Amino acid sequence: MELLSALETRPEQLRLRKLKPVTVAVVDSGVDATHPQLKGRVVRAVCVEPTRKGHRVVEGKGRRNADVYGHGTAVASIITRIAPNARILDVRVLDEKNVCTGETLMEGFRVAVESKARIINMSLAASARFAEPLQALCQTAYRQNQVVVASRRNMPLTDEGFPAEVATVIGVDNSKLQSEFHLLFRDDRIIEFAGHGDRVMAAAPGGGRTSVTGTSFATPAISGVCALLVGAYPGLRPFDVKSLLRAFAC
Repeated sequence: MELLSALETRPEQLRLRKLKPVTVAVVDSGVDATHPQLKGRVVRAVCVEPTRKGHRVVEGKGRRNADVYGHGTAVASIITRIAPNARILDVRVLDEKNVCTGETLMEGFRVAVESKARIINMSLAASARFAEPLQALCQTAYRQNQVVVASRRNMPLTDEGFPAEVATVIGVDNSKLQSEFHLLFRDDRIIEFAGHGDRVMAAAPGGGRTSVTGTSFATPAISGVCALLVGAYPGLRPFDVKSLLRAFAC
């Protein structure tokens, strides 16, 4: 029933409804929770740090600037601008150079899956070497009713990037679209969806704004739409959300 009802309303119209809060895990470079656009929207912040024996997860405070590069703040601001019901779980894995190892990415993803966040935004990618363990985590997320939205590599190598290539994931490419609520569906590609990620205005750490382009910023646009759908229709399963995105595509 919820799926049929959702088909009758465009995502942008859902913003006018009373929506249930939806937690969106942003696995990224951290989030500036002091930014006016994000103040009060970060419910938890953690940092995944490499150690000699593996990794440790350090709990932070959700009321400070935890962004070490600027990428995660932009991503989180796009999600919250589209979905007023989104609440951000900040999972920092990237360093001050905006990079991390595949192992650190996986650990951050594991933290997001274990948190039971309803939506997980992955505006980053690991190589095919990590495909198998990432696929296992994606299956766990799917069984837990979590929607994983992940970006395609901006410059593909031998693969499009993981977990974006995983079948249960909403993989996102970049495209020039008229609105952040618009998306494309292409059934002839591994990465089936494309969102608006061209010259998008987003929050920058310290309170400013910046223009951003790339798959990293098309991905949170679709995560924001997913947060609207789940906020309006909490009973939707990941398969339902993916079906709705396909139906709403241009």
